[in-house]
Amino acid sequence: TTDIARIISTVGIVAHNLSSSATWRYTVYEDAGYTTLAYDSGTLDVWPQMPYGTYEWEDVHFWDLTATDEEISYYTKTLVYSVDAVVSEQYYQIEFFDDLAAYVEVGRIFIGAKYQPVIGMNLGASIGYESATLVDTALSGAEYFDRRDSYRVAQFTLDHLTYDESILNNDIMKISGTDAEILYIWDDSDALNLQRRAFLGRLRTLSPISQPYNTRYQTSYEIKELL
Repeated sequence: TTDIARIISTVGIVAHNLSSSATWRYTVYEDAGYTTLAYDSGTLDVWPQMPYGTYEWEDVHFWDLTATDEEISYYTKTLVYSVDAVVSEQYYQIEFFDDLAAYVEVGRIFIGAKYQPVIGMNLGASIGYESATLVDTALSGAEYFDRRDSYRVAQFTLDHLTYDESILNNDIMKISGTDAEILYIWDDSDALNLQRRAFLGRLRTLSPISQPYNTRYQTSYEIKELL
């Protein structure tokens, strides 16, 4: 439940323990008694099929392309959903269905609005991992590692903002600071790879709004994943 009716367009379930066969459902209601339905996602798979070519012919997952629990353990388990309708309500419900889990564990739940620029990211946008592992080198040259989870960093520039968008982006910088949580999604139409290319993070730096062209504005983003 939110304090007032809000338009929620993005849902993120971060650091969960849902298995490869789990499903879930997101619903929105008009009343505090959760009786009048305003939006229903239907029952959805938590984990999408793996990309074709992931498995060899002999593998039991070759035909159904379902991920194994070992494979999904390599990632920060993040469930991302873009709401496909404009709904302004106050009451929300998220249900999980998982026969393989004794209980459901969730690190964070992100429910919020979405901003997508009219013209997307410039060519050269990047998303990749940075290592947090500590390396000590002995006098002999041997290396010893304190292994820590790597985190993702996304970097991109928006080079063709309208004046109104420039004001909005400036507000995003002000409201978010370098500590507030942001759910970054590279491409919400790429359901197959959302797990790999979407994450909960924070702005690592705050960038100014510049005006390189007469009627267009520019800013850049660097978003670090929160583990």
